[in-house]
Amino acid sequence: MVPLFFCLIMLVGLVGNSLVIYVISKHRQMRTATNFYIANLAATDIIFLVCCVPFTATLYPLPGWIFGNFMCKFVAFLQQLKLLAVTLICMQSITPRPLSLFPLCSCEKMTPRVAMIVSVCIWIGSFVLSTPVLVYQRLEVGYWYGPRQYCMERFPSKTHERAFILYQFIAAYLLPVLTISFCYSLMVKRVGQPTVEPVDNNYQVNLLSERTISIRSKVSKMVIVIVLLFAICWGPIQILVLFQSFSTNYQPNYTTYKIKTWANCMSYANSSVNPIVYGFMGATFQKSFRKTFPF
Repeated sequence: MVPLFFCLIMLVGLVGNSLVIYVISKHRQMRTATNFYIANLAATDIIFLVCCVPFTATLYPLPGWIFGNFMCKFVAFLQQLKLLAVTLICMQSITPRPLSLFPLCSCEKMTPRVAMIVSVCIWIGSFVLSTPVLVYQRLEVGYWYGPRQYCMERFPSKTHERAFILYQFIAAYLLPVLTISFCYSLMVKRVGQPTVEPVDNNYQVNLLSERTISIRSKVSKMVIVIVLLFAICWGPIQILVLFQSFSTNYQPNYTTYKIKTWANCMSYANSSVNPIVYGFMGATFQKSFRKTFPF
């Protein structure tokens, strides 16, 4: 059943994320800095769905890894790269908003050109931070109704293993979630404070100002939902791997295998839910979708 579920994830994710990128590139009004980050998220999900999901799906019906040592390292590297890239993009897409509430930093400075430069830096940083996976991921020979090859992590010692697992948990999950939560709480607190009435009483100016604030609020809420879904989908597998490495009472059995399988399905499903969020919460996305596909 798991490979069938992965096929459904791939189908929904590839169609949804491709539509997001197409709509952003087709309509000029959609080419904003925030939507550039959203397009990056969609591209990251597409790469993950194409390069990781099919290979992981074969682990369930097949008794071992059949794709060689290079693909063993490459798939694990892309999984780590996806985690780091998504978290860094989410952090960058929401961090300018609380900062823009202060006089020294203006959101207008975050143009699509600046967003592109920041995104390139994010990808380079994600590549560098993901390289430890290439050192520890390798093919190992095991025995299950005969000799088999398994793609797995091997560490020189238990200390190395725990340090690496802790690094993964903090860098790719805990730190981004805490940072985004802190930034958003600052923004909500700042927005909740009373503001000074504009000097210009022109009706159109006031209306434009209110509309801008409303759009920023909706986009911020959409980013928060994306981050919450990321935390919920990737949380179980991250916590399970942490518990598996640090707990002295952990015993692998069929129950823990089922829990880990469910956690893996949850984490992979995250790559197909974001376009649904854009469709339900993004008013500009709804209009652009309807304009592109009138039927």
